[in-house]
Amino acid sequence: MINSVDRNIEALDITFAKIGKPDVMMCTLLKDNVFVMGLPVRLPGKELGENDLYQFVETDLFDLQDGEEYDRILQMGWQAWNGMMLCRIQNPPFTSPEQLMARFGVMGENCGKMAMHFISQGIAPLTHTACAPVYDTLSQSHTMEEFCFDMFDYPEKVKEVVMKCTPDVIGQTIAGAKQGHGNRIGVYAMRSSATFVSPDSFEEFCWPALKMMIEAFWAEGMTTILHADGNWLPMLKYFKEVPKSSVHFELDGDTDMRKAFEILEGWQSMRGDVPASLLCYGTPDEVSEYCEKLIQDVGMKGGFMLGSGCEVPMNAKLENVMAMGNSLKL
Repeated sequence: MINSVDRNIEALDITFAKIGKPDVMMCTLLKDNVFVMGLPVRLPGKELGENDLYQFVETDLFDLQDGEEYDRILQMGWQAWNGMMLCRIQNPPFTSPEQLMARFGVMGENCGKMAMHFISQGIAPLTHTACAPVYDTLSQSHTMEEFCFDMFDYPEKVKEVVMKCTPDVIGQTIAGAKQGHGNRIGVYAMRSSATFVSPDSFEEFCWPALKMMIEAFWAEGMTTILHADGNWLPMLKYFKEVPKSSVHFELDGDTDMRKAFEILEGWQSMRGDVPASLLCYGTPDEVSEYCEKLIQDVGMKGGFMLGSGCEVPMNAKLENVMAMGNSLKL
């Protein structure tokens, strides 16, 4: 299922026949999803057992120390540097940019095949393309610990790279969305939450570039689908500075949905946040109760989509996922 787009589609068809069809879904083959995350990965059937869940390995990919890697990024340009990193972490490593471009081509074909299959069934793609903020990619590439030291030791260098490289990410992402005739862009800002950075650091290092991305996408008629893992409560006030309805949050159990709604006051919409732990270890009655309370407290006010917190884990109980869907039926 992870390696084959046809097996992935077949598995999803079987699943939806049992639990009902969702309104939206990610149309990305799991193998492609882990390919673009920018971290070394252990895959089932290779480094892991056949039925194990894939694992990301946070490893320092910076070659140059004492802040020199940031100078190299500015010299090379973001796309060349990030492409070099993606080539390096493949197993076995890619030896040419052509291999990387070919791999992206395969990914595009797989996404298109999945999207067309499920669109014909009335299931919309959640996003039409995706990207990660420069800040978050740097954090993953250098490891969280080392990157925190750099934010303290070389703050101006870090900020220069983030701000000068963000337009490259924006341009490439908009081009990809237009090529696919899409208007929803996934932005994976998974290291910009209060789980990883202080609100002050967010304001200094993360928000200026993230705001630039949201506003640039919105100017092209595109909505930012912000995959917001972790605790985003201290950061949500900033999102009232960007246009109304320009952001749709994907929140997990670390962000209190009720408090988030109070802060945003309907300015941006949100999806979530049935916890992975509840889907795996709870009972159908517990899932139903959680969902119904969430619908009553937040959903009935508008701008809310019920969904899993982050994702439905592979070891979720079938009856619990069915209970989540059934909570929406009158």
